[in-house]
Amino acid sequence: MRFFISLLEQAMGALLTFAVNIWMARDGHPEAYGVYAFWLTIAWMAGTAQSTLVTSHLMSLPHVDLTQRRRPEQFFLTVQLIFIIGLTCLTEIFSQGMAFSGSIFTAEGAVLFVPGFLLFQYARALAFSRQRTVMAASITGCALLLCIVMIGFYHFSGRLPAANDGLLISGMAYGISALIFVIALMKKHCLPMGWRAMKPYLHYLHSSGWIFLGAASSELTNRLFSFATAWHYGASSLAVLSATQIALRPAWMISAAWTSIAQPRMAHMWAESRYRQFWKFLAVGTLIPVTGSLVWSALVFVNWDFLRRLLYHDNYANTAELILLWGGNVILGSILGGWNCALLATRRFRTLAYTDILGAFATCVAMVIVIRFLPYPFVITGTMMGQITQVIALGVVLYGMLRTTSRA
Repeated sequence: MRFFISLLEQAMGALLTFAVNIWMARDGHPEAYGVYAFWLTIAWMAGTAQSTLVTSHLMSLPHVDLTQRRRPEQFFLTVQLIFIIGLTCLTEIFSQGMAFSGSIFTAEGAVLFVPGFLLFQYARALAFSRQRTVMAASITGCALLLCIVMIGFYHFSGRLPAANDGLLISGMAYGISALIFVIALMKKHCLPMGWRAMKPYLHYLHSSGWIFLGAASSELTNRLFSFATAWHYGASSLAVLSATQIALRPAWMISAAWTSIAQPRMAHMWAESRYRQFWKFLAVGTLIPVTGSLVWSALVFVNWDFLRRLLYHDNYANTAELILLWGGNVILGSILGGWNCALLATRRFRTLAYTDILGAFATCVAMVIVIRFLPYPFVITGTMMGQITQVIALGVVLYGMLRTTSRA
């Protein structure tokens, strides 16, 4: 039941992102949509950095009893607030710097969007770490409702959406819903700790360097195509890539839903030496997302002409080959999602960092070749080269772990 509730939560999250993207792509100018897609990429990268300090540790806490979790959770909330304040300041500086240089990617709405997005991801992780999937689904459902209502008001006003409009609406939907539920979950412990109270819990952050190195490398693999496209091919090309990628986004839901509920459970299994159950859980959690991604990608490819006319007012013609490329990307990502979860649950942060670095290196090399010799659709293959490298490296690591535990 938890898996299906988690899947519903992922579906609502995907629908939220889908609603904003479709609204921007259908009603807005391609460059405005490209700017929105650029800042969405920035927010996801910031979310990955956040996971190194907060959410990865929350999801791996071995404590089940709420009284044992209270103080560590309050510690991570304090770290979270410091991180959000710092990122908000950096976002403002970055946006002002781009405005000064005359870049089209400047957007004041990002100053609300980035912290709102980060707080939303923290609230979801907090609920899932307690295995309260209904609460996590409620957080996302609240954000979805707020977003649809605001988009509806704006749409019926007849104005064309600018990049700032999409960023402000998303930021408010994320931020308001997250703030309400964080207060509800933490209650009297929602206030930040003082420095002295934080000291006994600083040991949780000792592994954050390796988590950050791995997460940063993984983000480089997954997001470099956005920056390469924006820099070398332009905002309109990034809009085409984003519009086609959105159609494959539901395939990610199965993998993300499984990961959200699996990491805390796998951490408990590993800590209690229930290795056979651990490996069975991982096998099922890899097979189901891969199968779902394959089926969804095939359905979208076969029906792409109909879908693009329905979703994008007949824009983005002759882009079916991008669906094939994104399908391969999603299938590889489904494999990596489950296998990364296994290493995070067993706290093998250093090993995961090394595999992520290998993937990032392969992506960078491939992306340089693409930029020099090939048109923009092939930036997706640059990402896939990094993913393939990661799959091979993680396969070797997991095989070694399996052999070790089979002798235990």
